[in-house]
Amino acid sequence: MLYSINVKAYLIVLSENLRGQCMRFVDIKEELNKETGLRVIDSILNVGLLASIIIDKDTHQILYQNKKSVEYFGDIVGKLCYEVLCTRETPCANCVLPNMTGNVSIYDCYMERINKRVRWMFSDISWFDGKNAVFAKLVELGEEDITSNAKWKYLQDMDQERQETDGLTHIPNNKKFYKNVEDILKNATNEEYAVVLFDIDRFKSINDIYGMTKGDEVLVHIARVLKDSFGFEDNYARMHSDLFAYVVSYEKKGDIIKQIEKLRKKIARNDFDFSINTSFGIYLVDDRQVPVNLMCDRALMAVKTIKGDVLKFCAFFNEQYRADMLKANEIEKDMQNSLANGDFKMYLQPKFRLSDDKMVGAEVLCRWLHPKKGLIPPMDFIPLFEKNGFILKLDEYMWEEACKTLRYWIDKGVEPIPLSVNISRYHIKYNDLEAVFTRLINKYNISSSMLTLELTESLFLDNPEALNRVMSGLQRLGFKLEVDDFGAGFSSLNMIRNITVDTIKMDKDFLDNEIATEKGKIVVNHTIDMAKDLNLQVVAEGVETKEHVEFLKNSRCDVAQGYYFAKPMPLEEFDKLMQ
Repeated sequence: MLYSINVKAYLIVLSENLRGQCMRFVDIKEELNKETGLRVIDSILNVGLLASIIIDKDTHQILYQNKKSVEYFGDIVGKLCYEVLCTRETPCANCVLPNMTGNVSIYDCYMERINKRVRWMFSDISWFDGKNAVFAKLVELGEEDITSNAKWKYLQDMDQERQETDGLTHIPNNKKFYKNVEDILKNATNEEYAVVLFDIDRFKSINDIYGMTKGDEVLVHIARVLKDSFGFEDNYARMHSDLFAYVVSYEKKGDIIKQIEKLRKKIARNDFDFSINTSFGIYLVDDRQVPVNLMCDRALMAVKTIKGDVLKFCAFFNEQYRADMLKANEIEKDMQNSLANGDFKMYLQPKFRLSDDKMVGAEVLCRWLHPKKGLIPPMDFIPLFEKNGFILKLDEYMWEEACKTLRYWIDKGVEPIPLSVNISRYHIKYNDLEAVFTRLINKYNISSSMLTLELTESLFLDNPEALNRVMSGLQRLGFKLEVDDFGAGFSSLNMIRNITVDTIKMDKDFLDNEIATEKGKIVVNHTIDMAKDLNLQVVAEGVETKEHVEFLKNSRCDVAQGYYFAKPMPLEEFDKLMQ
């Protein structure tokens, strides 16, 4: 079969002095088959000492190389030029191929692969089968052959490209994203835009369980999805770690959500042995004077509001998030110093036996008396400390305060009453509770029976087997265990027959909601009866009215705690009740 070949082969005649180089074009127009044509090309291009390659202009595939280029690069026919010459996964930002229009292009650069300064000379040619191709010859340059301006421009371009490209995924990084978004917002004044950030749910678990290499593959997969979705729009980036971003125009909020749903589906379609779920935060650009990095921060705030909520995958930024974040930052800034300075105070709320109204114990509660801000409510700092892990330090501080108080009463000759301290899920996971509490009772020379350890009901849903092991060990040491907030969850009746605790504390809301109706009263009565049959003590918290007290007495509840009897109080005030 015959093929038309117009190898405008551009034989390059070089003088001995490379500065005086010139170029002479020789057209070869012959009806040749491909095999014969390649022999002709070989005879032409292997005569000189310069490396030559021919590249498909549309696909970047290398169609031909002469022997000299094999010495430089190895066998690269059939491969993509940007992969084998520039070691990139995507076409170079300054690629000359798209701009070739029949003229000769010269490009001076430093090639890291061969560690040489070179000059590439490009020209358009027609290849077999009518393919549009580019003929490229490479000339090595000495230090004196490359102009200072060209050298510095290339090095600056390469350095800037490296600085603005993510090394793993080869998509823009946050620095490039900020610039691109600025340009987009500056040039498209009549469109509405949104900045969207998203990350991978439980990405740390993927790294921990499957290895960091697999985690990197996930990040590359997501980058590929963004490339496929947005092409060369330069509107997306990997910001850091597993955090990605993009900017998009919209008419309605629903347009943004639909696009997010499509992206999530594409990301979820993969060959991994595990699911990849993502959470998105959206900042609607209503003020273009706001720096892009702050827009991203606000989108990230929105992401954080839905973490841990399996029913939500995206959220729009609300100014209240920012206010909450600033408030949280202020709290986190002060927490370490306040702990060191003793600003966290132990308050005690008494527990009374309903049969004779005698005080039989107290719950240890934490109050933050800030030197400048005054009393900070627990709901303003406890949830935050549970998120950032500071609850571990704070709880251990309160446990020690409780043990110190028991020792104080004993030394004064006052008969101590048991104190209840709270244990969060974080202690079960990160602490050796047996060792911690053994150290405390030994340090203050007190009996373990003087401490009741309160665990919230939700703890039993996380890892009941591990929790039971910890609880059994603590009971063997003589500590009393109590389930707090009993009745707040959905598993109470099932849990009551499996747990190995000594006491259940009925949640205030459970008490309020149930005794409001006759059916509810029956539920509470039967719950107490079941606890009694299982030899569990029953404590009711949040007891605030005489009606509560009368009902609980009639229901055979053992102990009550709440404002009807006494509010939480500092130790100095509580001591008066002990006399």
